[in-house]
Amino acid sequence: MNIKTEAKVLRRGVATIIDYGLYLIFFTWLVVTYGEPNDEGGYTLSNDSKSWWIFIFWVIYFPIIESIRGQTLGKLILGLRVITKTGNAISFGQAFKRHLMDMIDFFFFGLVAIITVKNTPDHQRVGDLLAKTIVVGGESITCANCNESLTLTPTEIMNNKFVCPSCKKTIEM
Repeated sequence: MNIKTEAKVLRRGVATIIDYGLYLIFFTWLVVTYGEPNDEGGYTLSNDSKSWWIFIFWVIYFPIIESIRGQTLGKLILGLRVITKTGNAISFGQAFKRHLMDMIDFFFFGLVAIITVKNTPDHQRVGDLLAKTIVVGGESITCANCNESLTLTPTEIMNNKFVCPSCKKTIEM
């Protein structure tokens, strides 16, 4: 299957802000709840088992949820999904690789991700290139039967078929 992706920089950016906003809320709650007040007026989380929850939450929310559902909450809200370049669901390893590169992709307010998404043929950020994944949702396609221009959902893309609302014909991709 040959999927023609679109950049969707704004939608992907907003989804990322939602996802890392939730992560920041959890992080802040954990540090304030279990941290010790420090001399600067903030809190310090000691190197005990509670500090591991920062990493555990990251692994659960990003790689695990994304490999099970193909999307995090931010992507769900924005109608996006991560799939393999062949149109299949991603594995845990691919989701983990994608998010290992978040620090590079989000460097200087996401400039690295914006540049790579806009300048790669499949609109992939560094994490997507490493994991061999693409982000889909809202792709345009023309029905081969009636020439109607349609916008596909991530589920239609993953299922490799859709029903044209104009001619009611099921189109296999």
